[in-house]
Amino acid sequence: MSQQSEFIFALSTTVFLAYVVLVGTHSKHSAMPLQKHCRKLCSQASKIFRKFLVHILQQGPIPKHVAFIMDGNRRFARKSHQVTTSGHVAGFHKLANVLEWCNDLGIKHVSVFAFAINNFNRSEEEVSALMHLAKDKLKELADNSELVRYHGARIRIVGNKALLPSEVRQVMDYAEKTTQDNKGMTLNVCFPYSSTDEMTSAIRALIDDAESGKLQESKISEGALESRLQIPGPDLDILVRTSGQIRFSNFMLWQSSKMAYIQFIDVYWPEFSLFHMLSIMISWQCAYLGIEKKKQTVAECARPCMLSASVSDDETCCSEREAA
Repeated sequence: MSQQSEFIFALSTTVFLAYVVLVGTHSKHSAMPLQKHCRKLCSQASKIFRKFLVHILQQGPIPKHVAFIMDGNRRFARKSHQVTTSGHVAGFHKLANVLEWCNDLGIKHVSVFAFAINNFNRSEEEVSALMHLAKDKLKELADNSELVRYHGARIRIVGNKALLPSEVRQVMDYAEKTTQDNKGMTLNVCFPYSSTDEMTSAIRALIDDAESGKLQESKISEGALESRLQIPGPDLDILVRTSGQIRFSNFMLWQSSKMAYIQFIDVYWPEFSLFHMLSIMISWQCAYLGIEKKKQTVAECARPCMLSASVSDDETCCSEREAA
C-alpha cells in the first residue's frame, strides 16, 4: 500500500470514528442513535466498497460462465439449531445475493445445483418442503426480483422435469416463459439434475437424430453430442462448491472437464460471502492466462496435424505440444 493510500485510509477511519463519537455524545439516548447511525453508515460504506472492488476486478478478464454447488444448507440449519427447511430458505436468500454479485461483475451465465435426482431419496417430508419452496421462490424470482425486473435476467430450468409434480412443472414453465425474451444474465436452475442423466439424454437424442436422418453419421462428433446437453451456453469457467466437501456430486461433469477452474470452499452455502466470491475471482484472474494457453494447446491437439504423415506422427506432435 502506498503512502498516499495509507493516508486516505487513515483519514477515512478518523472521520468515521469522529462521526460515531459526535453522534453518540450529542444524543439524548446515545445507545440507540449510535447503533442506528453506525448500521446505516456501515451499510452505505459496504455498498461503496463493493462497487469499488467490482470496478477493480472488471479491469481484468471476467468469466462468462460460473456454476455453484450450493451445499451445506441442512448442516447450516443444524449448526444454527433450526429446522432443516430454515436452512434451505437461508440458502435461497444467499442465492439472491450471489446472483446480484455475479450480475455486478458482468458474468452472463450462472448455473446452480438446486436439486439432485438422488435427492428424491431423502425423507418425504424434506422432499415435499423443497418442492413447495421451489414453487414459491421460483415465482418470486420471476415476478419480483430485481435481477429479473431491472436487469433482465433469463431463467432456464435444467434437468429431468418429468420426475417433478405437475404443479412444480407449471411454475417452472411460467418462470421460463415470462423471462425467455430477456437479454440479461442467464440463470440455469438445475432441478432435478444429474450429469450422467444429462449425458445419457444427449446420447439418446444423438441416436434418435441419426436414425431419423436429421444427423448424418459422418457428422456425429463431440460437438454434436455437446450441443444436445441440457446446460447450454459458453464453456464453464469456474465451478464452486461450498461446505468443504471435495467432490462433484454428479454435477456438470462434462462441462468441468473443459479446463473449468474448480474451487472448494469450506463454509456452508448460507455463509458464502462477498469476500469468498471476490477471492475466487482474483484467484481465477491470476490463473486465466495459463488456463487459456492450456485450452489452446488441447484444441490444437484435437485437430489432425496437417503436416503429419501418420497417426503416430500426430500423437508425437500432440505430446510435444502438451510438454511445451
